[in-house]
Amino acid sequence: MILTFGLVLLAARLGGEIAERYLKQPAVIGELAAGIIISPFLLGGLLGDPVILNFGTISGHLVEGGLEIENFNPLQVVSEIAVIALLFVAGMETDVRSFVKNAFTGALVAVGGVIVPFILGYFAAMYFFPDIGVVGWLFTGAVLTATSIGITVRILMDMGKLGTREGTIILVAAVIDDIIGLVILSVVISMAKTGELSAGSALVTGAIGFAVWLGILFLGYYGHKYISRFLLQPFKESGLMPITALIVGVLISWGVTLVGLHPVVGAYVAGLMFAATAEREEIIHQTRPIMLFLAPFFFAYLGMQVDLGEIAVVIVPAAVIIVLAVFGKIIGCYLPAKLIGKCDNRGALIVGMGMVPRGEVGLIVAGAGLLVGAISRDIFGVAVAVSLVTTLIAPSLLKPFFKKMAATPPVTPHLPH
Repeated sequence: MILTFGLVLLAARLGGEIAERYLKQPAVIGELAAGIIISPFLLGGLLGDPVILNFGTISGHLVEGGLEIENFNPLQVVSEIAVIALLFVAGMETDVRSFVKNAFTGALVAVGGVIVPFILGYFAAMYFFPDIGVVGWLFTGAVLTATSIGITVRILMDMGKLGTREGTIILVAAVIDDIIGLVILSVVISMAKTGELSAGSALVTGAIGFAVWLGILFLGYYGHKYISRFLLQPFKESGLMPITALIVGVLISWGVTLVGLHPVVGAYVAGLMFAATAEREEIIHQTRPIMLFLAPFFFAYLGMQVDLGEIAVVIVPAAVIIVLAVFGKIIGCYLPAKLIGKCDNRGALIVGMGMVPRGEVGLIVAGAGLLVGAISRDIFGVAVAVSLVTTLIAPSLLKPFFKKMAATPPVTPHLPH
């Protein structure tokens, strides 16, 4: 486990350095590529290595204290901790006032970014895979609705654009996109299992999740003085204040899973909660190095999930659906950003392009479909292709547009204390 962690982290760091220094691309591209290269499907498989360059799953039963654990994957646990740290710091670095101010625009961008790709994915699956039926077509559409907030945050961080208005709209939209995606996924899984459409329970789950997320956000926005007094200041003299904040962020990340949300949504809103406090800068200063150490592991591990062989057998439908996935997000997000958010053409395009990467979220949706038997391995290969390609091209799409914009430094919120 320790050797595996070290090798994956080393490969990620080398890949990120090559991407930044020689290819002039964000480090995340090199980290993803490094993960693909050392995965069990390429280098790990060629060397016949069952553990070190593999997923390191502990199979069988581990009995301890009367509990039995089966198929425990320590690398996945580390990966989840890494992305929680990434999103927590991203929340800390976000201007809370700007986030709240752009919430309505971001919500409409999220809706547009879900509806258009979903429709395109549904009909594309109907054309290329007519035998899989309505549930399979719905799952394909659901894969296209997903936006990876982790990938999006890392791209904006690498480019130094997390604090721009466009960056804030993208983050709001990506968070709400995750909640809408939860509802869609719940409905489709229910249909796959029962053969009936039952949207009521999924909508209730989504509403509860959104209410919890919103409650945590406004707790930080309006109760920041009490958070400072009772959660942070008691640990200030010992120097443990930033670590305490990060621990609370981890607990909130776990807590939101109880209402069906992804942990990264909890991590981000926890960061937003602490971003409204007077101790914001000190927390960022001491937690950012932790994030910079762990985050490359997450992206390399994400790349390790990619089996290029699965993509090769469905190359034609995959290529078409990738194009639809990209343009569906751009068009669906561009229109609300332009018409409602009053962004100029360049800004609205940045918002649309920033919502393109599917990353691990697309893989999670596709994996759920494969697990319940709603989609076959070839359609899973299409989903993998969509997640991989949209993630790899997103920085290249965004970079030229951000270069043309005047540099806009992140705004530090000044809230009353």
